[in-house]
Order: sequence, then C-alpha cells, then structure tokens
Amino acid sequence: MRRSLTALFFTSALLAVTGCDQPKKDLLAMPAAYNPRDADLTFNKKNLEAFNLMKPAERDAFVADLKGKPGSFKGQAVTEAGNGIAAGVEGSEHGAWETFAHVTDPVLYEITIDYRIFSSEELGKPLGRNLPVSFQGTLVDLRYDAEAKPRKLTIQVKADKMDLITDKTPAS
Repeated sequence: MRRSLTALFFTSALLAVTGCDQPKKDLLAMPAAYNPRDADLTFNKKNLEAFNLMKPAERDAFVADLKGKPGSFKGQAVTEAGNGIAAGVEGSEHGAWETFAHVTDPVLYEITIDYRIFSSEELGKPLGRNLPVSFQGTLVDLRYDAEAKPRKLTIQVKADKMDLITDKTPAS
C-alpha cells in the first residue's frame, strides 16, 4: 500500500511537470461570438456612432422606423435577471417574461447600453444570470440620455428569438 501511494505521488508529480502543452484558457472570459462592438447588430460601433451624430429629430425618425419593422432589432448583452410578468402589469402586453441585460463594455466612447427584453416564458426563463445572449425582435422603446455622464441607451425589445452565446456559437 505504501509503495503504491509513493508511486502514485511520483507519477502525478511527473505528469504535472511534463503535462500537456495546451494554452491555458480564461474560464471567465466571454465567448468569441459575444462581440457587441463589431457583430452585425442594430447598435454595433458603426451604427451607434451614426446614431450618436444624429440630431434629436433624426433620432426620433430612426427610432420610429425601427419600431415599424417587426423583428428588425438585433442585439447582444449579458443577462442580469429575469422574471415573469403578471397580466395587467406594465410590459405584459409585450410578453410573459422580462429579462434585464446590459452590454459589459461600452461599444462606443462611454455610452452604456441597458436592455429590458420581453419574451415568452419558454424563451426567457431558461436563461441564467451573467450569461451572454443574442436576441432578435421588435423595438418597443428607446431612451437615449445624451446629457448624462456617461451617456446611456435604455432599450426595450420584444424578442422573437433569444439564444445563449457559447464557445460553440459561430462568431459573426
């Protein structure tokens, strides 16, 4: 018994020293497919820069145009929390479930993006907290606080599609 423990100890020490040469992976890093800055999204860096340069009347027209195109809004964010919405409560007309999410790093300058995503319970409930998601749906409301420091976009979307972003998700 004593010899087998000694042999096991030396074998494990030898493996630790000569172990595999695979690069170490940051287990807390976001998957490569989570890229709200450069992915083909409604508010990626290029589109957010164009939105930021618009005059208030142009922004209002842009938002009205987005609201008029069902399923045209695309986004990525990290979930914060989710819960069911009872009938008659604000937002229940857009879905039975709401998910709160945010973009972890500013896409452009210091502008932060917060989302309130309405969906069916089947789409939203399985999503956990602090997980990257992609979603597509219809813009419900958008508020841009251009005078705040940092500037802030608060967006409400009625999602038709919501997916977790994993290491196996293809990058766009």
